[in-house]
Formats: sequence, structure tokens, C-alpha cells
Amino acid sequence: MIRISKLTDYALVIMAYIGRDPERLAQTSDIALNTHIAKPTTAKLLKRLAKRGLLESQRGSTGGYKLTKGPSEISAIEIIESIEGPLAIMDCTLGSNHCAIFNSCTINAPWVQINNTIVAALQTIKLSDLHAKPIAVTQEMRHD
Repeated sequence: MIRISKLTDYALVIMAYIGRDPERLAQTSDIALNTHIAKPTTAKLLKRLAKRGLLESQRGSTGGYKLTKGPSEISAIEIIESIEGPLAIMDCTLGSNHCAIFNSCTINAPWVQINNTIVAALQTIKLSDLHAKPIAVTQEMRHD
């Protein structure tokens, strides 16, 4: 199963929460309370997202975090890669220096293409899209 980590999932939730009101400074405790993510985890992710340039922080009693760009300018892949690093569904999609059999492998080209397609799709999903109404996950969507 290919899936993103729980921390990345939480980072997406946090960014979507902040993106709902991008001009407001959001405080860590407020974000944790409203996203139902533990405050230490929220603080850790906020620091990482700020270090990667997606958030800016302001210190002090009236401080908090806000987006560095508008919600329609931040893609899902930027958020995912700020936590996970480069998206790679297989080692070969990172290049020949990440796979011992890259040069003799007969299936790496299609996997690089698949990886690139996934990255391109995630580039089209913007933070502003992530706070749309939730949809019910059906059995067909799960592909069980």
C-alpha cells in the first residue's frame, strides 16, 4: 500500500486550517484545539513547515503562524515534500544513484513516468482545495 505518513496527513490538516483564514495569525494552541492534533505534534509540524518556507512565525503573546503565500499558490506536493522529502514511489524514481540495479532494470522507466504523473497531479491540488466539504469515503473509493 502506498500512503503518506500520519505526520504528513497532520501537516495537510494544519495547513488547511491555517489556509481558511490566511490573514490571521494562528496560535499553536488554537490550531491544536481546532484540528484535534496533539499540541506537541502541532508545534513540531509548524516549526518544520516554517523552516521549509510554507509558514512564517511571529513570536510573542500575540504571535502565531500564517502562510507565506496565498492558499491558491501552495500545492499539496509542496506540503507533502516538506515533511516526507521528494516523492518517490520506488527508489529508482529518485535517479540512478538511489538504486543498485537502475542501469540494468527493465521496469524503471514506467515507474519514473508514474511517479512524475503523481507529482504533477499533486501540483494541481492547491491548499485552497483542501478545505472543501469532506466527502464520504465509499467502498468503491477504498479499492479493498
